[in-house]
Amino acid sequence: MIFNSYIFILAFLPVTLLGYFCLNKKRTELGLYYLLLMSFIFVAFASKYYLFWLFFSICINFFIVKMFEKKEDSSKRSKNMILFAGIFFNVGLLLYFKYSNFFIDSINNVFNLKFNEKNIILPLGISFYTFSQIAFLVDSYRKEITNVKFLDYALFISYFPKFGQGPIVLHEDLLYKFRDKTRKEVNWDNIAKGIQMFVRGLAKKVLLADRFGKAVDYCFANTGSMSRMDVVVLIISYSFQIYFDFSGYCDMANGVSIMFNMELPINFNSPYKALTITDFWKRWHISLTGFLRKYLYFPLGGNRKGKVRTYLNMIIVFTISGLWHGAGMNFVLWGFMHGVCQILHRITGKVFDKLFKPVQWIITFCFVSIAWLLFRSNAVYRWKHFMDRMIFPQTIPLQSDLAACFKIDGLRSIASAFKIPYTDRGIYIACMVAFLVIGFVLCLVPENNQKREYYLNKKTFIMTFALFIICILSLSQVTSFLYFNF
Repeated sequence: MIFNSYIFILAFLPVTLLGYFCLNKKRTELGLYYLLLMSFIFVAFASKYYLFWLFFSICINFFIVKMFEKKEDSSKRSKNMILFAGIFFNVGLLLYFKYSNFFIDSINNVFNLKFNEKNIILPLGISFYTFSQIAFLVDSYRKEITNVKFLDYALFISYFPKFGQGPIVLHEDLLYKFRDKTRKEVNWDNIAKGIQMFVRGLAKKVLLADRFGKAVDYCFANTGSMSRMDVVVLIISYSFQIYFDFSGYCDMANGVSIMFNMELPINFNSPYKALTITDFWKRWHISLTGFLRKYLYFPLGGNRKGKVRTYLNMIIVFTISGLWHGAGMNFVLWGFMHGVCQILHRITGKVFDKLFKPVQWIITFCFVSIAWLLFRSNAVYRWKHFMDRMIFPQTIPLQSDLAACFKIDGLRSIASAFKIPYTDRGIYIACMVAFLVIGFVLCLVPENNQKREYYLNKKTFIMTFALFIICILSLSQVTSFLYFNF
């Protein structure tokens, strides 16, 4: 089940909200049990297989958390062994499901062997809930969490608004909100705010991300005929697709959670406004950056052991960030490139930061966008192919079929009615330019949806309702979110 589907919007969400707040009036914990049940149903709707591995992982990790409590007076060595076993279990599970075939394929390529790849289905959300559980184990080891109940822990991990694509939530962000009595009753202001945020996120996904996605899919299906202009459109289109896809999900996830009176930590903060790559990573997937900084970069020594060690730690962190996103050399190289760029900014920051700000933005946006194309490519050689098309341009102009991916139905009828001369190619290119301009404006001008003010008046109601109807009518084909693949 995904947020941009009829069953979620028209059935699952209203039933869950109604049941949760009704049961909260009867008994304190009954509403939490109901919310846990609905979160499990949310996962099981995709596959019972996903639910099995989620529940199995929750039980093992909760058992380890309880072992920390029982071993409170034990030696540090004993606790270290328990922590190591817990981390080994979680990382091992992730490595098996997500990276088994990647390792097999790498060994086959390096040693010219022919081991068969395994038919493994990646459990939904495992990358996100694995990191959340590792953080929970470490915090329990540090005695930052005590006397947690299974209900609270299971709900913390499986809470459906953040399950599929995060954020990677730490215990202080959510765990204690479930027991907060002030959050148990219906807050109509939060309901209204949550609906507005959800609809804005839905519009980003349905009206923008999916539209740019059509152009991206077309380009990857016709790689042999790409011209320089085609590749430029591809690069910008994928940059906008992943931006509005992930931003839309974050808005929808937080909008849903606000309806339950539980705000999620901000995970997306207008990253294309960044002037440097360092600033970009303070704005993009903030929870992942925070997790890697707290539980990997700092334990490795951070910047406390000299420049060389600092640079090495940065390369390790960003390479692992790339590998976390996907099992492929393109993801590894993508993370490595971002690590190198971070180091270059540290070295040249005093000079770079004095440049004209639009120049800083152009350099940063171009690097991020070109790296995104590597992120999207299934193999490094495909990315290289597109780069070759950029450097060694072909004589083929922008393809009409690529521009047609942006066409708006009914525009030709409007042009005919007003007797405006037109060609199909001209209309396609006009639509494409309009979408690209809209993409840049929405990325660079308005405040991030999780930071903006929400007003409760007739004008807001009409605009939100109209946008909702447009989105519902546009749900002819339900598409999954990009980060579900990671």
